[in-house]
Amino acid sequence: MVYTGRMSRSTALAIAAVLTLLVVGVFGYWAIGGLIHPPTVVEEPLSHITRSVAAIEVPPGWTQIDTKQGFSFYAPPGTQFHQLPGTDSFLGEITGQTFVLQYDFGFYSNDLSDAENNPDYSEKTMSVDGRNGVVRQATLQEAEGWPYFIGLYVQQAVFHAAYPGRWAALEMHGTVASPEGRATVEQIFQTIRFDKPVVKNSK
Repeated sequence: MVYTGRMSRSTALAIAAVLTLLVVGVFGYWAIGGLIHPPTVVEEPLSHITRSVAAIEVPPGWTQIDTKQGFSFYAPPGTQFHQLPGTDSFLGEITGQTFVLQYDFGFYSNDLSDAENNPDYSEKTMSVDGRNGVVRQATLQEAEGWPYFIGLYVQQAVFHAAYPGRWAALEMHGTVASPEGRATVEQIFQTIRFDKPVVKNSK
């Protein structure tokens, strides 16, 4: 048989049919396998949240503040709260008579480890709504206001199903009027409650 360099019509149709089946099959695999969009149902890796959450011991007169950004907490009477503009995380400020705090709730929250470069540095673990948190304290060397620093960092606060393997962290830090005032802020930390352990949207 002499090869003419041309393809018969039946052969061309057969190849076109095979290619069509391949494209449909690959696309269907992507759609079903969740490679185009993350799956809406995921295995929630929350094994680290194993300890039972202790009941909140709220001091008399304290009120609950809902940030509307994924968590709430209790604070002393007269505490003011407002959200701050953020690009890739939730930000807010909490102001009381003896403390000023700010928080960053997102993928890139600071772990506050730089505090160890200041005098009187100390750290301890704290359970926050069943999550492992770290509380850091120090006396700031260069402070415009109150020098007594305290901060909380919860590395794995909320799992984002829209970004498999990604966790949103919460850091809340600020200064207090006196070293004794840190006890009040620690009580605030202990009353933090997250709305839900898993977020399944992209925000």
